Amino acid sequence: MQRHELTPAQKWERLTLADNFIFCKVLEDNPEVCKHLIEILLNLKIDRIEKPAAEKSLKTDFISHGIRFDVYVKDGNGRSFDIEIQTTHSTSLAKRARYYQGLMDVDNVQHGTGYDVLNESYVVFLCMGDAFGKGFPVYTFRYRADEDNDFLMDDGTVNVFFNAKKYDTMKSEELRAFFKYLCGKEPSSGFTDRLSALVERVKTNAQWRHRFMTWEQEMAIQSNEKAKELAKELAQDMAQELAQDMAQEIAQDMAQEIAQDMTNQKVIETAQKMLKEKIGTPEQISIVTSIPLEKILELKKKMQ
Repeated sequence: MQRHELTPAQKWERLTLADNFIFCKVLEDNPEVCKHLIEILLNLKIDRIEKPAAEKSLKTDFISHGIRFDVYVKDGNGRSFDIEIQTTHSTSLAKRARYYQGLMDVDNVQHGTGYDVLNESYVVFLCMGDAFGKGFPVYTFRYRADEDNDFLMDDGTVNVFFNAKKYDTMKSEELRAFFKYLCGKEPSSGFTDRLSALVERVKTNAQWRHRFMTWEQEMAIQSNEKAKELAKELAQDMAQELAQDMAQEIAQDMAQEIAQDMTNQKVIETAQKMLKEKIGTPEQISIVTSIPLEKILELKKKMQ
């Protein structure tokens, strides 16, 4: 069955808050919404936040390419928050969280904060599935001593992974309502009603619609170019493997031919010896060596 890809316009119409483009735009344009979401997710009280930076790219002195955060924000106390939407299954989220934490620390140090006063930093993944397969609605990680699980290192780093599909087992009603809405259900709280309205506002914005479709087209072009590169590399690998297989077959055939030639030569030498010592008639020698009688007679003639 032929698969039909959606056009950028069709994709735009189907976007929800769970899509990275909409999620980033809603939180970036509405700091109070971003602030309230962080409070819900982490059960924290936040006085104020800086304007959220969607798709923020942090660059450090030791890397040439920045890493993009979905939504990166700091509060009035200097705490850092990175919120990531994860719609596909990935086995590298733990390593990504570690990397993001490191980048946030470097960003804070570069902006004048010493190592001894690094503030708390939170990496929060809003996963549409179970990141670790244990069935929990949320996984919260802090550094603890192996010798005493009650002893926290208290370095200020916290990594949180939500399992949106388990929204019905979340601890608070606000969490349940938010993740239920994130999973495509109807809004069921004042906060999700507001989120729904903001999503529609973004989707009716002609400028953002155009930007999304342009971005989609650029991604499609890049994807096609990458596919061509991969296809070329794959073809080269296949050609190399094929050449190796052919070489092995040729080598095997050559070895068989050489072995056959050596065997034939040995048989001929045996026939020549029998003729020289007059062991049997040419007919008998032909039967013993499986060499045609004409060849035996030819050998006999050359030896006379």
